[in-house]
Amino acid sequence: MSSPEQNLALFMILAGPTATGKNTLCDGMTSKYAAIRRVITCTTRSPREGEVDGIDYFFLSQEEFEQKINEDAFLEHAQVHNKQHHYGTLKSETIDKLSDNLDLIMNIDVQGVAAFQKAAERDALLNQRLVTVFLMPPSLEEIEKRLLVRGKEDRAEIDQRLETARKEMFLWDTYDFCFVSGSREEDFSKLDSIWIAEKLRVKRQIM
Repeated sequence: MSSPEQNLALFMILAGPTATGKNTLCDGMTSKYAAIRRVITCTTRSPREGEVDGIDYFFLSQEEFEQKINEDAFLEHAQVHNKQHHYGTLKSETIDKLSDNLDLIMNIDVQGVAAFQKAAERDALLNQRLVTVFLMPPSLEEIEKRLLVRGKEDRAEIDQRLETARKEMFLWDTYDFCFVSGSREEDFSKLDSIWIAEKLRVKRQIM
């Protein structure tokens, strides 16, 4: 019998309502594990203060985004937040890197996760490596509190994000894992445990 792979790369996706700490958790994983790459997605929205093109997102114009669609460069793409902005994930940032056995992590909206899950049904490599994690907020009131503290959105956008969160919370049972967001330390401990366990899952080694 052959021995298991020593370094089978995983592709972990975090999703869930706004302000559940997905970015922070991704940063924590890439800080702890030097081998994990953060997947950078594309967006047509403007950069927020402190965001850097090519690090936080690939910021594209509407015309550039549409050109990528025509080139079939995206693994998934969608309009989110009341269809104000386009977001997409490049094949070069995902499938190509998994083919090179590079560990990947990203956070994305629930539409994106559904697209990845559907793509995994057709792609053996993606199906073997994909791990989806849903972060459930303690309550909508807690989301509102976190958004107000963050101070990056106006009242109209906060209300819109709360309405989106209300709908997203019903989708938790379509993910591999789900946990209720607590402190940063608690959330990271849970996510790290999932990562370690999935790295050791026998089924992934024999797919």
